[in-house]
Amino acid sequence: MLPDLREIACLLWDVDGTMVDTTDLIVSSLDHIYRKYYRQSASPEVIRGLIGTPLRKQIRYFGEPEDFGTSSETVMKDFICFYEQNRDRECILPEVTNLVKEGYARGIPTGLVTSKNREELSNTLPRLGIAASVGIAITADDVTNPKPDPEGILKALDHLQIPQLSRSKAVYIGDTVHDMLAGIQAGVKTIAVTWGAASTDMLTRVGPTALCNTFDELRNLLGL
Repeated sequence: MLPDLREIACLLWDVDGTMVDTTDLIVSSLDHIYRKYYRQSASPEVIRGLIGTPLRKQIRYFGEPEDFGTSSETVMKDFICFYEQNRDRECILPEVTNLVKEGYARGIPTGLVTSKNREELSNTLPRLGIAASVGIAITADDVTNPKPDPEGILKALDHLQIPQLSRSKAVYIGDTVHDMLAGIQAGVKTIAVTWGAASTDMLTRVGPTALCNTFDELRNLLGL
């Protein structure tokens, strides 16, 4: 069970799939660059499994870009360009972004730990309307070892000055197996939401602290 709201040390949030429905758009964007630069494709199920890892890793699914006559910078820029050109397919989940703002308004230290790089997050964050409620945002560019490694979560806890003895009362909310493994390894409570990239079965097998199927379940669990 999660601690009650008065005992939550901080709330850390994933972005893609958790507070904004980007799964189909990310799948389409990756499929675009795979076909264009690698002349290959992967099934939507396989691509969904890559969500939650950094773009720099996603673009190397078929190998190093240089082996296909291009560069990682070119492929990543094309991915971001395709994504932004189709950003009308991005579906922000106000039921979740409101929870981010409400938690912060109640005095809970709040941060983001995302596999987006800085450029991706700088594009998306203004559309979410939560920037003023976020004390720290850790992106893929801010870590050496991305999720499922706990480095990003630990950096966020350090920045928010969460004492070691209180870190077991910190909470990380995400939608992928990578999120849950990072949270578990960081020693924080983990909440898996099922409206993102990973299936309920995949999330359950990892053993998060709690699993939420609806926005109301998440709200009630956090006491907001």
